Amino acid sequence: MFKRLLGCLVVWVFLASPLAVHADVLIDPNNHFYEKNQGAIIYLDRSFVANGENGSVAVKKAPDAVGSVRKLKNGEVVHMQFSCLYDGAFWGFTYEPSGWIKLDQMLVLYDYVAFAEDHLQEFYPYTGDYAKIKETRSAMVWPWPGADHSLYTFEDLDAGSLERFGGLSAYKDAGGREWGFIGYLYGRQNAWICLSDPLNKDLPALNPAPEPDIWVSETPHVDLKQTAGADGFPVLVVVIALVVALVAGTAVLIKVFWKPDQTNPEEKAND
Repeated sequence: MFKRLLGCLVVWVFLASPLAVHADVLIDPNNHFYEKNQGAIIYLDRSFVANGENGSVAVKKAPDAVGSVRKLKNGEVVHMQFSCLYDGAFWGFTYEPSGWIKLDQMLVLYDYVAFAEDHLQEFYPYTGDYAKIKETRSAMVWPWPGADHSLYTFEDLDAGSLERFGGLSAYKDAGGREWGFIGYLYGRQNAWICLSDPLNKDLPALNPAPEPDIWVSETPHVDLKQTAGADGFPVLVVVIALVVALVAGTAVLIKVFWKPDQTNPEEKAND
């Protein structure tokens, strides 16, 4: 369990940091339950497919609401922007259709988060100069390296655009192709480009998506029913404690995983 939690935190360090810089692009949902509990609701950003026991899944205004605003038929895919814990069960919020869905009736699709969990120890900081992309000025965008489909194409990439890529996390696939993770660019985020062959739409599908799976939260959640009616104080205390723990954990991980340049200063001066 500790290994899974540690892995989740390292994924956050590598992938979530670019998003945090641009978190202002998120639009808060027009949902009373979200507004009331915003401080304890977790950013999720993953897609799920309906898998209800009776062939459908209820979409509700709130986890504690009576009745539903809509039913999703099994097989329908929705994007869950946020998650929360209520009365021991996890719920996800989707903008379309707008509402909360019980996540034990959904299966999560394979994505950049799952790829990072599977290959995190193979990631490294990119130190190249985007040579191939400078030639093409365009790059196809993929959900993860070796996926069986691309997403879209970045066009007219100039020097300024490349600078906005920032410090990419990179990965080399089994064929020796180098990939870079894009946290945010032009309002789009959390995807990969092939730095070695940026416009090849026929790259081999070395990592095809597995079947949708049961979602397991690796992020601590506050049970909103257990803290209801306590003037928000317990929730606030727990959330602050989680943030402090996350920051402290991140600092430790950076110390463990960041390898400083061991070159002797005198050797540098002689280069």
